[in-house]
Amino acid sequence: MIITGIAPQMGVPGGELAIACRGFRPGLSARVLLGDVEASIMSASEDRVIVRLPESPKCLGLTLQEGKTVSPVFPFSLATRLAADLHPVANPVVASDGTLISTISGGRGQQVSQPLVRITKQGDKIPFNCEIMNPTGLAFSADGQLYITSRNDGNVLRYRDFETLEVVADELGIPCGIVFDSNGILYVGDRTGIIFRIDSSGKKEEFARLEPSIAAYHLAVDAQDRLYVTGPTFSMRDSLVRISADGAVENLIEGLARPQGMAFLPEGDLLLAAGYQGKKGIFKYSLKDGSIRHFVAAPIMVGLAVSGQDIYFAGGSSIYHARFSGQDAVN
Repeated sequence: MIITGIAPQMGVPGGELAIACRGFRPGLSARVLLGDVEASIMSASEDRVIVRLPESPKCLGLTLQEGKTVSPVFPFSLATRLAADLHPVANPVVASDGTLISTISGGRGQQVSQPLVRITKQGDKIPFNCEIMNPTGLAFSADGQLYITSRNDGNVLRYRDFETLEVVADELGIPCGIVFDSNGILYVGDRTGIIFRIDSSGKKEEFARLEPSIAAYHLAVDAQDRLYVTGPTFSMRDSLVRISADGAVENLIEGLARPQGMAFLPEGDLLLAAGYQGKKGIFKYSLKDGSIRHFVAAPIMVGLAVSGQDIYFAGGSSIYHARFSGQDAVN
């Protein structure tokens, strides 16, 4: 009995993982283990098993077990829960000191007493003493200042030195995702259908129009300052959109289910949280050849962030953390 392959090679608890194997005999004594934690078997045959990933902080890989027979360990990277009792609704962001910043956003119109939190690498949550109604999108400017959208107030705020909140732009509809390009231009996605472009003085202009989103727009910018946009719509199948510097809209991928957060890997490929072709999790889109593949087995997450070899996944009320090797990024 042996595991011959796993697809994909990284996962988040709650995701569904496909395991290729030989000699596995499904039965009452058959188990799939991540460390010493058992995964729920969704379906199984002698050469293929699909499991739902459990929480397993000590997981170093996967094994199959039948009675007292255990297969060799097959390497697998399972994300661990970094923090809980949050309410992220878009990408978290990584600060210059390596800590993570996320939200306890609350429902529309709900004022949470401490809606913005810093999360240390050990998982400690340190709240900021600021009042923001429904903070949603987060982005750091080149000078290290944190910018935040309030989808309730329709504003973009700058949290100067984490001490003072300043309104940068207002009357932005229901602003969600935000991102800076290399020139310091800020893009803001109003989920009613407008992408705004805001310069350093706070002057805003309409940059592009898209189909309204039923949840939120999520934004990312590549090395060429092209804007990428996702957002669940009333359609059952949505698109990954790229917008050129002059506002031309291009559909890159169609058939996505509830596409949400995005982040670029160090080598330039785009990670996208979505469902696609019957699978859920994080998909890797190649800007070079337009290919897309399943990269992380996970429930559909609302956001993600990449910092070096660290990757963070935000969904539900939790943030998970994993590390990937250069080989993981290439494959």
